[in-house]
Amino acid sequence: MNLHAQLDSIFYLPSEENRLNSVSGLVAYYFWEEDSLGFIVDSSFQKTFKRNQAISINSLNSENYHSSYYIQQAIYQFSEDNSTAVEKSKFEVYKNKTEREKIQFPLIKNQITEIQSLLYCSKNKCWQSISQKNVIYINVYSNSRKKFSYSSDTVYLKLLNIKQKSFGHYIVKKFWNDLGELVSEEIYAFNGENVTKYFSSEENLIPRHILVFSNGYRGPKKNRDVTDNMLTKKDRFNYWLRLDKAFVNRIKPDDYFYIDGNNKISTSNHGSMANFSLSYSRIKALRKKDKNKDNFNLLNTSPNDEGFFERKEKGKIAGRAYLTEKCNSPACLEIKDTLDIVSHSMGYAYSLGFIEEVKEFVIFRNMYIIAPENACADGGDWSLFSEVWQYGSNLDQENPDPVWEQDGIAPQCEVKNLKTAKIGGRVFLPENEKRKNFINSHMLNHYRWIFQNLKIGDKGFVF
Repeated sequence: MNLHAQLDSIFYLPSEENRLNSVSGLVAYYFWEEDSLGFIVDSSFQKTFKRNQAISINSLNSENYHSSYYIQQAIYQFSEDNSTAVEKSKFEVYKNKTEREKIQFPLIKNQITEIQSLLYCSKNKCWQSISQKNVIYINVYSNSRKKFSYSSDTVYLKLLNIKQKSFGHYIVKKFWNDLGELVSEEIYAFNGENVTKYFSSEENLIPRHILVFSNGYRGPKKNRDVTDNMLTKKDRFNYWLRLDKAFVNRIKPDDYFYIDGNNKISTSNHGSMANFSLSYSRIKALRKKDKNKDNFNLLNTSPNDEGFFERKEKGKIAGRAYLTEKCNSPACLEIKDTLDIVSHSMGYAYSLGFIEEVKEFVIFRNMYIIAPENACADGGDWSLFSEVWQYGSNLDQENPDPVWEQDGIAPQCEVKNLKTAKIGGRVFLPENEKRKNFINSHMLNHYRWIFQNLKIGDKGFVF
């Protein structure tokens, strides 16, 4: 046991740059150095982070500053670049806590939609990246030397007679004695947990109650950003303006995550920033007279179904990242978490893709849809949810709000098939809300009334 404990400390070193432990994606990154015989150099093995991109190199001489530490920083920086760039070679990395250094390191980025691993290995001072399957097999010999063996999409433990297809990222360690006999096997999840017992005996997992926030458009300055489809533990874009905390405090989930539904304005009903600006200026110039209140033709309401379904399709990748996050054991997809989902704006379409991908493996509870963009384009199977509520302006129902009070960013229409929900419906902006206009009727900081105004028993009450 002491030998195994010592080896585990080598296999799972803390990483100063390991900020991505709080994120889950489909590609797991591993780094190590090998000696001339192909053995892993002691203390060089690191599992670092997950992404939804394969950021790779062909080969690179590791002289001078191309250490594993610098490479990880470069990859992290490129993964945070949400532009459409697929190649990058110049990075500024930390030498220590205060000093930075510019390096050239050619990287290529490809978006990934299926689970896999990416191995960065250095041998003879040359780094290479190799795409592999999600289960990594390492041989550990009696002298404690270690060598990568192969990868698979299946967990295979010969001594325990276990062979099972995997939906998570695992490392399987196989221990050999001096006679070349296999004497022990262990399996580790990406988070470092030894999960061998879960494969060798009936496990007693407890389902979780999870809350998922699906954000929308992050503003004109981020119009060219492409979502990385990650599942994160933080509101990394400061999108939710603490409204997320109000949901968390009310719902009290066991855990909560964020997914990013940002996409270009060209995927919205506006089609372009010029069309958005024209609609805004016309309504702003409109005289607030009774005869003008129904000039809804000034809003960009023509549906952009192609853009909507592009966002929905991307949401499926975030769904796969969620399933990967929860798969630390063989029964991960049999033990069904309960999910609440909150979406805003473009995040609605994105959440539909997420729902589509995970629906067979979870139990849905409540869906809270705030100011959805092009909501009537598509909907989910709302019968799977306990309650489904849509919050926003009244544009398409009886006694609609005057045009100058409408949500002009995402002109509202009813979520498709909303009436099929067991419990649910529309909840409109309060009549006494003073800040209703083209912009504010959409912005999250003007939806605190959901918690301030609605009482137990009211339509749309969050619980």
